[in-house]
Amino acid sequence: MHSSTVSINELHSRILSANFYPFKPGQAVGPRWPYVHIFIYITEGSGHIKIGEETWEAEKGDLYYIAPGAAHVFTAKQDDPMVHASVYVDLISPSTPKLKGDTQLNVHDISKYDLSLCASKVDFTDGFTIPVHTRVPRNAVWLEPFFSVIETYFDLSLGNDLLLRSYFESFLVRYLQYTLKPQNTFYDLRIAKMIEWLGEAEASNANVTEWARRLGISTAYLYELFRKQTGTSPQIYLLQCKLDKAKAFLRETNMPVTEIAFKLGFSSLHYFARQFSKYVQESATQYRQRFRGFE
Repeated sequence: MHSSTVSINELHSRILSANFYPFKPGQAVGPRWPYVHIFIYITEGSGHIKIGEETWEAEKGDLYYIAPGAAHVFTAKQDDPMVHASVYVDLISPSTPKLKGDTQLNVHDISKYDLSLCASKVDFTDGFTIPVHTRVPRNAVWLEPFFSVIETYFDLSLGNDLLLRSYFESFLVRYLQYTLKPQNTFYDLRIAKMIEWLGEAEASNANVTEWARRLGISTAYLYELFRKQTGTSPQIYLLQCKLDKAKAFLRETNMPVTEIAFKLGFSSLHYFARQFSKYVQESATQYRQRFRGFE
């Protein structure tokens, strides 16, 4: 397996595949050996991921990097299986003859692994390596172009491959910049208390002015503190708490989707359905069937 030593500025990426993959309850995949570089972000659920000899408790918000030739195994939890957002890429194209859309980017039998098809591994002259695992802060802005790769992957418009490269490299550079910075250890007990309130809420509204009054700070300062600690606004955080509760109702009860929506304070079924699909990458009905259909 060949390796190339380059500067980050010399990358010439080519996207070969990008998708969302919802695991079935308890589903195991692997061991597999990839021909290209894989970046995987856990958008929902939890499970275990083994890469090489190391195993992680994988959960929503984890980002993993799998180098060409690295053995890996995925195992989804039975009660809350993972959903992967995955991007397969040749970082120094054309270091592999594999083409976009190839369905054989992994092999399940190491004896059939063809080294001539393997993308080049990358060593950076800049003095860093791509981390195998990173815990991504909620709503990290630098993750947005990663999702743009997946959202536009099947677009056949003129120049789309160039656009995919632009999105991916924007993500990769900002991701690496993030991992090289000292991590923010900010913690504020007032915001921790507010997060506790939000986690307990069902149909309550994000009355930030009232929360600020109860905490003895201004509304503007509350927004500033909350964003520093969570990376998002109180309204979006509350919406995500409600959607997480909706997932639990769908998994654990027979409550109709309409009843769940109104129990959690959504103004309409249409608004709930749109927000749920955006958050989970599948409809509420599909999410429930993923559990009930494989019991």
